[in-house]
Amino acid sequence: MQGLQSGALNASGTTDEPITMMDYFYFSLVNFTTLGRGDLTPVGHLRFITGIEAFHGFLMITASGSFVLQIMGGRAPLSEKG
Repeated sequence: MQGLQSGALNASGTTDEPITMMDYFYFSLVNFTTLGRGDLTPVGHLRFITGIEAFHGFLMITASGSFVLQIMGGRAPLSEKG
């Protein structure tokens, strides 16, 4: 992501392998699910973007869980009557 100058990812281990697009996808998936493994560390503006992504992931997981619980409780969450 250096072409966008939005930051970079650094590997926490002692590996000499370059960061690939699959590493960025993995980091995004781990961050969105708020798992936060810590094996990749954001640098620069990417730190702010990952914070927004984690917050968005938390909201989406909470909203989908609430939706499923309403359906399981016998309510129609998207109906006009509520």
